[in-house]
Amino acid sequence: MGFSLDNYVDVATRLRLAFDKYPDLRIQETAREIVEMPDKSCFIRCTVTVWRDGTDPIPSIATACELYPGRTPYTKTSENEVGFTSALGRALGYMGFGITNAIATKDEVKAAQSRQNNTHLASVVPLHEVEQPFDVPADTKQYATPKQRGLIRALGFEKKIGTADLITYINKVLDNKYSSIEAITKDEASQVIEALQK
Repeated sequence: MGFSLDNYVDVATRLRLAFDKYPDLRIQETAREIVEMPDKSCFIRCTVTVWRDGTDPIPSIATACELYPGRTPYTKTSENEVGFTSALGRALGYMGFGITNAIATKDEVKAAQSRQNNTHLASVVPLHEVEQPFDVPADTKQYATPKQRGLIRALGFEKKIGTADLITYINKVLDNKYSSIEAITKDEASQVIEALQK
């Protein structure tokens, strides 16, 4: 008896269901990093954040890993896209879309099956030939993390500071003129969080 994908919902269906319920849904690919495992295999870890609307204080955040470099003709050179699509499917699943029987999407299950099928393997290129790791200079600006930004939005919501007024509040605390919460640094985010918690 073969394995059936009938009980799994694909990401496109989950996304359509989410937009039907939340027309102002916002999606952001918030992080991407290459992770090297002890056995020297590598993965791209992709994180996606989904807000129900512009005032959502607690967005859905999900992460998915994709083998890097991809080992099938379908994933090789598309590792980012596959990883972010999987993360989006998981984030939408956490919001309750398409999870009647499983949190995994049909897309993820198909990808896992294709990785197990050795008949269609693409050639593997060593990581150092694809992307060189590099050191981040000490003076590089470290922006606030998605978790910090989410906490600022949540605390602002608790204090009845609307989305439109939040950046004004942040600028008052920091004595600055930012136009977006994404522009603040980690240290500045900590200052804002402390101010909101008082």
